[in-house]
Amino acid sequence: MKRLCVLAAMVLCLGPVSWAARTVKDETGRTVTVPDKVNRVVSLTPSVTDTIYALGGGPQLVAITDFTEYPPQAAREKPSIGDILHPSLERILSFHPDVVIAVSTLNSPETVRGLERMKIPVFLVHGRGLAGVYSAIASIGQVIGREREAAELTRKLKEREQRVRKLSEGKKKPSVFLSVQLEPCITAGSGAFITELIEAAGARSVTSDVKQDWLRISLESVIPRNPDYILIMKSAPFGLKEMRARAGWNALRAVREGHVMYADDRLQIPGPVAFDGLEDLAKNIEAAR
Repeated sequence: MKRLCVLAAMVLCLGPVSWAARTVKDETGRTVTVPDKVNRVVSLTPSVTDTIYALGGGPQLVAITDFTEYPPQAAREKPSIGDILHPSLERILSFHPDVVIAVSTLNSPETVRGLERMKIPVFLVHGRGLAGVYSAIASIGQVIGREREAAELTRKLKEREQRVRKLSEGKKKPSVFLSVQLEPCITAGSGAFITELIEAAGARSVTSDVKQDWLRISLESVIPRNPDYILIMKSAPFGLKEMRARAGWNALRAVREGHVMYADDRLQIPGPVAFDGLEDLAKNIEAAR
């Protein structure tokens, strides 16, 4: 007991423990202070989770969000802190994270401000387009201490992207209309990540001239665009049969003639896993030519 009292007195005399820390700038220009060695990370989007795993940082990840499917082991192994837009701040705090990594264009400012009030470091990436995927990999690699892995992963992904682009060099690019939902009809515009991937895979989205990321569009606006193919996500709760059963859709030659392609769901995630979806779509486009 006497020894314990002496030890306690020594700790009190030394004052608070000083942990080694470093400052990093996130992709919005904010300065974020994190431990020199980051051991506990909370991810606020599936794309960030996918990136962390691809960098070999799975052991550092302590919690993820709902609807995380890739990689499958993340969904199996990691607890959730809630949905992307309204995660539980109290649950995040319970994991004692060294840093929370979020996407500035997806996670809400209220979530970021709430975490900052709780003195939890929040690191933001933009994550828009292919360039955004590459920059997010580098930024996340920096904050979690995996810069070398990030450089190597980026190199490999850029090689994969170039191989896909070469597949369609000099060939006609079929036009496609991406239908994410039928009623109301939802599609992607020029700002959406998936629109850029469609182009990289060797096709052209007929709504790539629309400046919005995602938009509700009328059938009357689709008909004059006359797509060669309808593109549907594999997980969509509808297909060609349902389109033909709805009034007006048979006005599209692609629907009448059954020109439909199905895209891998991974194509929607702005992370390394999207390149699997990109390669799959490129093969479908090549087979359709």
